[in-house]
Amino acid sequence: MRRIYFLLPNVPAAADLVKDLRQEGINDDRMHLVARHDVPLGDLPEADTLEKSDLGPALKRGAALGGSSGLLAGLTAMALPTGGLALGGAAVLGIALVGTGFGAWASAMLGASVPDEEIEACHAAIQRGSVLMMLDVDNDRVDTLRAFVRQRHAEADIRDAESTAPPLPDVDLGSEHGHR
Repeated sequence: MRRIYFLLPNVPAAADLVKDLRQEGINDDRMHLVARHDVPLGDLPEADTLEKSDLGPALKRGAALGGSSGLLAGLTAMALPTGGLALGGAAVLGIALVGTGFGAWASAMLGASVPDEEIEACHAAIQRGSVLMMLDVDNDRVDTLRAFVRQRHAEADIRDAESTAPPLPDVDLGSEHGHR
């Protein structure tokens, strides 16, 4: 999954792009718009706090750092037993998992308060009335959608693309139980 950023000059331009992307089969849960706080977006899919923050990347960094630290601590404890306590592989794994969980949690707390880098880079334009669209698409559609936007919306400033975690799948609980 990749996130493409488009900077649009105003809300009507953003509304036109949203309409065209909907016609291309892109669901609203894949589009996230950021505008100045006093600019009404109407029925356009507005970005929530999760999309506006650095939570996802921070979570990944924290899990990696915490897991590595936990593994190193577990291996050190296994190699240098103190107090007659000998640790085995399961204990090392447990310490690594605790480190991963703690690192992910601590980084997520910090990441939730840090704005997305691309939003920060576009802050001045957003304050002037521009609208930033974040579009989450499958990796194989990135080039096609960039070309589509370039052709149909010349006013859009196509920004960088970055990897993201896949969105949660749509689940229809009613059909499992015979409800519609």
